[in-house]
Amino acid sequence: MSEIKTSLPSIIQFISTPGARRGRVPVQLRAMYEDPTRHPWRYYDPIVTAVVNGLRGDRLRTELDLAVARSEEREESDRRCRGQSVHYAEIRAGMLSIRRRVGPVRVFGAPSGVWQHRDLRVNVAPHLIVERRGGVQEAWFLHLKATRLSQATADGALVIMGEALRSVGCEATPRIVDVRSGTVGFALSRNRDVRMLTAYARSEAEAFARLWEAKAAA
Repeated sequence: MSEIKTSLPSIIQFISTPGARRGRVPVQLRAMYEDPTRHPWRYYDPIVTAVVNGLRGDRLRTELDLAVARSEEREESDRRCRGQSVHYAEIRAGMLSIRRRVGPVRVFGAPSGVWQHRDLRVNVAPHLIVERRGGVQEAWFLHLKATRLSQATADGALVIMGEALRSVGCEATPRIVDVRSGTVGFALSRNRDVRMLTAYARSEAEAFARLWEAKAAA
């Protein structure tokens, strides 16, 4: 089996998809991988930029309002952007709620790392490093899709994030922020069994790889 490359958002999508439907995730990704004319559509990039710049410059509402307004303009000229303003508005509401919860923060750029298990290579790129009250630093990955996460569906991705970041010397605490829920999201608490969660993450990686290869054999 050759090396399989994917990203943390794809792993989160895979883990959080229930039942037989989860098999569609690696199948769809492989179809894109094998077709050089297909490229990932950067649907959420403008709103991510608004979040990062808004937190960094203490002008979050202004940046988010501007991103939503621009998405409304794009909808009129680009079919791929239909409905984008609705999604962006939900993200705006959730992010403003999160900002009220966390209070003042300092924002830094986040390093990227890689997590690998056998033939699966997962690129891990948190969106930002946030320094909260007391100087505690967290690496935030912003989950922007409408699918709501739970601690159980975030655990495996948090293990992957932690190992990838430590491999590049980043000791910030991994946090997956489920933006639309308006909460500060998920981190690994002290009472989580990291050894068992690591085994779980590896088993999910193997399941992803098996389904990826099943697509090739079909």
